[in-house]
Amino acid sequence: MTGKRKSIATSGGVPFGVAIAAEVLSAIQVPGGSVLADFVDRYQEKKRAEARDLLIEEISAGRHGPVDFDADDMDPFIAATLRFAKAVEIGAAHENLKLLAQVIAGLKRNKALSADTFMRWAGVLEGMTRDELMMLGMAYRAQRIYEQAQQGENATVWPQLISSMTNAGYSAGEIASLAACVSRYGLLTLSTGFGGVAGYEPSSWLMELGELADLNVVMARESRA
Repeated sequence: MTGKRKSIATSGGVPFGVAIAAEVLSAIQVPGGSVLADFVDRYQEKKRAEARDLLIEEISAGRHGPVDFDADDMDPFIAATLRFAKAVEIGAAHENLKLLAQVIAGLKRNKALSADTFMRWAGVLEGMTRDELMMLGMAYRAQRIYEQAQQGENATVWPQLISSMTNAGYSAGEIASLAACVSRYGLLTLSTGFGGVAGYEPSSWLMELGELADLNVVMARESRA
């Protein structure tokens, strides 16, 4: 029917996922598989509304203050918003979406908003776990402390990062694994410090990201459950 909103279960949004879930529920004899699409619709509508409000908040009065857009910004802003919406649809967590919204506002504030630039950051941030985001925040903060302290030529950030992550409840093995995961995005780089000890250091990309978005977004809960 013309003008009627299509359910995402039939419009191509998540039909495969809905079908799989419904079949599993049916196979294990859990009632309700036939109405699963309705629940998916409601869930997606709620997530869309939350993400919309989040983006509006960051643009109007967020980390970068009110951000004004003009006619020349429309094409990259639309492209960025559509990419942001894709992150919402695939289930990106609230913290990840908040960072992406801040990146959009920050790029505009820095007169650097373009589709390509935002696509890069979206590909990095949308699927990061809370633990990986914690690593980003700790690494960014450790680098800032290092710069302010003006430490010696052979000093590295890695020992401080290990200490911070350990205090937050992570084991040595977890820290090394998380650093390796984050390094895949170019945000940490493998380096050799004094005495040939290898570690990871924040890259220029990480410091750039830290200027665009609040990488402390998950650090309010530094102690793991």
